[in-house]
Amino acid sequence: MYNFVRNMNGNKNNPRKIIPSTLVRGSPPEKPRMAKTFSLFSQPYLDTCNECYKNIVVINVIPDGPLADLVRFVKFPPLSEFKQPGPCSPLKQCGYALISLGGGCGCGDLMVVDEVPDLISYLLINGYSIDTSITKMFNTSEIRFDTNTGNKLICFVTYNG
Repeated sequence: MYNFVRNMNGNKNNPRKIIPSTLVRGSPPEKPRMAKTFSLFSQPYLDTCNECYKNIVVINVIPDGPLADLVRFVKFPPLSEFKQPGPCSPLKQCGYALISLGGGCGCGDLMVVDEVPDLISYLLINGYSIDTSITKMFNTSEIRFDTNTGNKLICFVTYNG
């Protein structure tokens, strides 16, 4: 949502400024929208049901399109009693993860990195494209995401549907 504001001197020949409504006081915040472009990561995860560590597939936002049906908001149990959150090393305690394409209804139903080839096929069949240029840019740069949790970038994806 945008608010249109005339310049202060009232001159009609000057174009209006367009200000996002989230920056204008008194405007209600926008409803969260599903993202057309998003990123997928591998993240270490303590599966407390099966008492083992797994590398699961997490996503940074709720995506647009059919993939949204595979997204779950989950708690991330601490990986170790020795690794505690602090002001200089925050630990993500919850976030979005993908459920397995094979289904599942409870304990152990989160997608693991071994399923990424099947996930790529699912994405391509359902109108998504893998953005190799952005993925390559981040994989070759010095920038790393969530280094405290051991996340590794899998890819950036865009929904074309």
